[in-house]
Amino acid sequence: MTLSYFIWIYLISYAGSIISTVILGMPYFSSINSDMTADMVFTVISSLITMFLGVIAEMFTCGICLYYLNVSTGREAQTADIFRGFRETPSEVFKIAAFLLSPSLIMSIPVNVTSELYMITSDTKWLVLSVILFAAAALGALYIHLTYGIAFFVLLDFPSYSAGRALKISREKMTGHRTRFFVIDLIFIPMFLLGILSFGIGLIWVYPLVNESRALFFLNLMNPEEQ
Repeated sequence: MTLSYFIWIYLISYAGSIISTVILGMPYFSSINSDMTADMVFTVISSLITMFLGVIAEMFTCGICLYYLNVSTGREAQTADIFRGFRETPSEVFKIAAFLLSPSLIMSIPVNVTSELYMITSDTKWLVLSVILFAAAALGALYIHLTYGIAFFVLLDFPSYSAGRALKISREKMTGHRTRFFVIDLIFIPMFLLGILSFGIGLIWVYPLVNESRALFFLNLMNPEEQ
């Protein structure tokens, strides 16, 4: 399941690179190295492409959540679960995915533009601004994760719910439990570091542990007496 997820994410990233390369080959961008306007336009376009493909990639997370919910509750789990977000209520899954990525989506273009301006002008003020914007996006992403991190699980548990209702329930359920959720993530940092040191091979074992823990956390949150 994890290998399948990694492969799909790689293919989506590769598709983004191909699309950006095709756009870069257009006549308008032939002077991109000498024309700052063309450079900025290409940066914005490539950022928008990355943002859209990022949301598509995040939709696979819904399938990952389904797989580990099935594992945790003793139901049949299969690799095909990874496509759940594209088979059933894809519009609602897309909305939740976009919301969960909203901090990085909002800051993506400003961060990329300021970084590009620093590369062109070598003016450190653009570098400082880029770092500040990146830090703001990271903090926003952490808040979204700790507040709405179970939104996909909620949608899977209540398929008839809209994206907005699933997000609202996620926020309500996570109230008072954000620290516990955060600690669970912290526990896996050493494992992630070891996985990276093994040239990423170890991550094949780390990701299942993380996903299973989050599924069990959700089940405990919804039924604390049973789980």
